[in-house]
Amino acid sequence: MSLTLDLQIATPDTGLPTAEDIQRWAELALVAGHEETEVTIRLVDEDEIQALNRDYRGKDKPTNVLSFPFENPPGLELPLLGDILICPEVVSREAEEQGKPLNHHWAHMII
Repeated sequence: MSLTLDLQIATPDTGLPTAEDIQRWAELALVAGHEETEVTIRLVDEDEIQALNRDYRGKDKPTNVLSFPFENPPGLELPLLGDILICPEVVSREAEEQGKPLNHHWAHMII
């Protein structure tokens, strides 16, 4: 299995997992998938995730993760899975509230 990961960091938040950890977790999630796969993981601030959550889910509040699967056009097979957007601020807050190690909660968001 080969995973091409487009990691986009669009938040000033610190304490993020390493790019290597994110790559490893994404690979674990896709172990039973296609031989060649591409996915975008974008780390965003609360304003961006709230706007997307409102626009796409009708929920006007920040959330931990949103996913947007890619749909292949008819007759075309591309190895694109889609986009995963994660809000580090929400993930950190949830980990603390739930008494979980932060890295474990990050792994849960990605896998």
